[in-house]
Amino acid sequence: MNLSDLMGGVRRALEAGFSGHTFRIIAETTDVKIYHNRQYAFLNLVEKQGSEIAAAAGAVIWREHFNLIKEFENVTGITFEQNLQVVLEVEIQFHERYGLRLNIVDIDTAYTLGKMEQEREKVLRKLAFDVPHLVWLEDGDYVSANQLLNKAMVMQRVALIAAPGSDGRRDFLKELQQNTWNIAYAVEEFPASVQGQNATRELLKQLNTIVACAAEFDVIAMVRGGGSNTDLTAFDDYELAKTIADCPKPVLTGIGHDRNISVADVVGHTMLKTPTRCAAAITEHNLAFLSWLQDGQTRIGNAANRFFETGKQQAQDAARRLKTAASWLLEAEKNKLLQAEKHLDMLQPAKTLEMGYALISKNGNIVTSCQQISENDKVAIRFSDGYSHALITNNDN
Repeated sequence: MNLSDLMGGVRRALEAGFSGHTFRIIAETTDVKIYHNRQYAFLNLVEKQGSEIAAAAGAVIWREHFNLIKEFENVTGITFEQNLQVVLEVEIQFHERYGLRLNIVDIDTAYTLGKMEQEREKVLRKLAFDVPHLVWLEDGDYVSANQLLNKAMVMQRVALIAAPGSDGRRDFLKELQQNTWNIAYAVEEFPASVQGQNATRELLKQLNTIVACAAEFDVIAMVRGGGSNTDLTAFDDYELAKTIADCPKPVLTGIGHDRNISVADVVGHTMLKTPTRCAAAITEHNLAFLSWLQDGQTRIGNAANRFFETGKQQAQDAARRLKTAASWLLEAEKNKLLQAEKHLDMLQPAKTLEMGYALISKNGNIVTSCQQISENDKVAIRFSDGYSHALITNNDN
């Protein structure tokens, strides 16, 4: 029997038992090789028990199912590469020359999303247990100390963590520096990888560098661009999340993903979807302050105008009251003078004489008492219309 005869028999036996059937399996990817131009991919699938491999098989994604890779990356936000635990729908194929392979016909993105979410939840629970003063649960949501920090009234001194030369860095700086209102910014960059094996270490190192000189900045921006098919693993790291939660300055994240929320997003001060939106949020915050200032100037101007108008009205009212009071006072004094004049007029001797009274004088002096005259004194009597002379013949006193 030739080898080909034996392998052909194996193929026919496998086809008889497995042809037309698909199988749902859980496995970990290794040795992933994707050929985009040819639209197929080869990889190995393994099952581990501890550190030991319990089972392994070669696998392939052919042209008719090649779009599964793009769909997986778009939905999950992670690159289809090695060391991923995935749920796959496979067919068993056997070729006399190439041996046994599993033909992948579907990838369960929901499982991967659930797995990722479980890992993130695990990190958040550990943070809440280990450092409850930095991260805690409140009404079912995680809250961090960084979220409770007050933003500076004006945020112009920006510490930027981004991959050097990346789209995310460029978009952030363009939005910040070319803002319509010409708000000036001082941006200091702290370059770090945002994906790959060194990403977490570099992100953490740069964040600690910023924390050491935090007083020099108003806000920290952590951004990542490049679309939705890149890995978010670096932003789910426990130590990085703890450092963000404990950061003395607000940390704004613009990690650039539409579907998933990383642990860094959860514990940071404010989560924005993209680097551009992150920069725009900083400008919007500063515009709110400028608007407040302008409103304050308007309020002060209006208050000054109201104060001036009120003072002017009060002065006019006081002038009117003073004029009225002066008129009343002058009239009252005039009346007093008229009364005094009438009184003085009534006190004139001529007026008294007209009323029937008479003045008696002796030797030219007015007699006011009977003690001033005696019998045989000659006196003059003045009436209103003339004088008479008399001789005192009797003085009863």
